[in-house]
Amino acid sequence: METLSGFQENLTAIAQRSAAIKSACSNEESTKLYLVLPVIGALGYDYTDPFVVQPEYAADFRNEMPERVDYVVMADGNPVIAIECKKVGTDLSANRGQLRTYFSALQTVHLGIMTDGIRFEFFVDCENPNVMDQEPFLTLDMEAATRSPIPADVIEALSLISRSNFHPDVIAEAAEERLVAKRLRAVLMQEVREPSDELCRLVLQRVGMRNVRRTSIQTRYSSLIRSAFEDALVLPVLDKLRSLQARKTPEIAQEVETAQRIVTTDRELAVYRYVCRRLAYLAADEYQFAAVERVQHKDYVGKFVVYYERERKGRLFDFIEGSNGYDKFIFPEPFGEIITNSMSDIDQALKTTFTQRIRELASAKASEAKQLQTA
Repeated sequence: METLSGFQENLTAIAQRSAAIKSACSNEESTKLYLVLPVIGALGYDYTDPFVVQPEYAADFRNEMPERVDYVVMADGNPVIAIECKKVGTDLSANRGQLRTYFSALQTVHLGIMTDGIRFEFFVDCENPNVMDQEPFLTLDMEAATRSPIPADVIEALSLISRSNFHPDVIAEAAEERLVAKRLRAVLMQEVREPSDELCRLVLQRVGMRNVRRTSIQTRYSSLIRSAFEDALVLPVLDKLRSLQARKTPEIAQEVETAQRIVTTDRELAVYRYVCRRLAYLAADEYQFAAVERVQHKDYVGKFVVYYERERKGRLFDFIEGSNGYDKFIFPEPFGEIITNSMSDIDQALKTTFTQRIRELASAKASEAKQLQTA
């Protein structure tokens, strides 16, 4: 197989093309032909060779009119991967039962893929042999791959599924680790949002506070622990942002500062740090959490601008520091001006605007990629 970086570049190129042509894939057959088969090929499986990939493979105990898998990947004459395809835009979670039956019918299959050509969900049978797990251990989102690089851990997991590296035992072990990690993240995120009494007691004991009343935990310490979690979660993000800022050439930074005569105040930096911390906490998913790294700021005379990726198209708000303790935040409509002495008052406007900017810029990038392909 090619190097991991080459593998990632190949998948990213396929993702760009898939995003550009998916609107033309109006049925299941076109989805399979134009969106699914290229990904199968990228994994190293020659879909033009019937000894490697077979379409419409019988997967049922019945001899008359058996159920058929859209594709199976073969190894030593036996099916080892079952691939069930649906039309672009189909709710995959509502159709997992169909793929689950193939695990029972095909005893040599221990890996299944459910896809609509844009989203690829990968399942194994970790909990019970030949019984497909309830949740995928790996998801490849081709649309997200047009907005940001495919995560390294996803690339590594996909490489294990490739033809050159395929080994069921290795995949099963990696899948189990990913599933446990996924569940742990879900539990921890829930604890961060609403710390349980049990966790609060444990944390308080670690800092030397024992026999704390339940009412005290709920009225006082729970919010303190939640804030501490917020800070701890986003420190890696802030560290990365600081390292990126440090890479700027000192001479250039000095020239810009001298030319513009602008000094970024402690209050403005505090606003920026608050925005990064709150967006990481309010993120709806891992993609939004990762997007916080691309939130930036720029100082002007009289105002401080916070934006996502692009200063104009990604503008989140303008900040104007007040002299009387009340600051002004100017958001796009429908929020407009928010004058406050408490930054928590901007949370709703911040979350909504951030989500909207991510969606708008992703759409703009997809449109630009399509124009380049048709040029």
